[in-house]
Amino acid sequence: MYPYGPPPGPSPRIDSAELRPRRRWFVFAGLIAAVCVGIGIVSFVMTLTSTVDSVDDDRAFASGRSVTLRIGPDDDAAIYVRSPFVARAHCEVISGPAGSAPRVTTPDSTFTVTKGSVEWQRVFVLKADTAAEYGVTCDDPRGALIFAPGDDADFASFVGGIVVTVVVPLLGLLAGAGIAIIVGVRRGRHRRWLEAQVYYGHRGAPPATNGTG
Repeated sequence: MYPYGPPPGPSPRIDSAELRPRRRWFVFAGLIAAVCVGIGIVSFVMTLTSTVDSVDDDRAFASGRSVTLRIGPDDDAAIYVRSPFVARAHCEVISGPAGSAPRVTTPDSTFTVTKGSVEWQRVFVLKADTAAEYGVTCDDPRGALIFAPGDDADFASFVGGIVVTVVVPLLGLLAGAGIAIIVGVRRGRHRRWLEAQVYYGHRGAPPATNGTG
C-alpha cells in the first residue's frame, strides 16, 4: 500500500542495491544459523566419541584377574562389566603407594556404553587422593563376567552434550530466520517508499531501519 495513494501506472523498477537494510544482513543471518548448526554437529560427534572411548575394551579382563590403572585426585576411573550380566560383581584395589587410600564406590546412576555389538555397563567408580598406579582386581561368584577399565562417564554429561547438540542449532536457526524475516519486511517497506518517490517526489524520510544499513 503506497503512503500517497496508488501510483497511476505500473510499479517502477527499483535497483535492489538501493534498498535498506542491505542484503548483507541476509548473509549475516545465514552465517549465524550455519555456525550454530556447525557447533551442534561438533558437539554431537564429540559427545559420541567421548562416550564410546570411555571404555577401554582393549584391556578387558576376566573375572578373578586384575588390571593396573593410573588414578589421580582429579581423575575418576571406572570399571565396566560386559552386559548382560546377573551375577553380583566385586572389585577392590590390591596395590598402590603406601599411605594412599583409594576408594571403590558404586555409582548412583546406571550408564551403559555400546561399542560395536557389545554393551558395557559401569559398575564401579575408583577415586584416589594420591596420583599413582593402582592394581585393581574384580570377580563374581560365578567367575563368568568380563570387566574393562575406563573413564567415569555418566548420563548427566551425555545429556549435557546432547542438549548442546539440539539447543544451539535450534537457537541459531530461529535467530537467523528472525533476522531474515525482519530484514525482508523492512526492505519491502523501503521498496514501496522508493516507488512512491518516483511518482510523488520526496515528501518525507524513508521508513526506519533501526540502524541497519
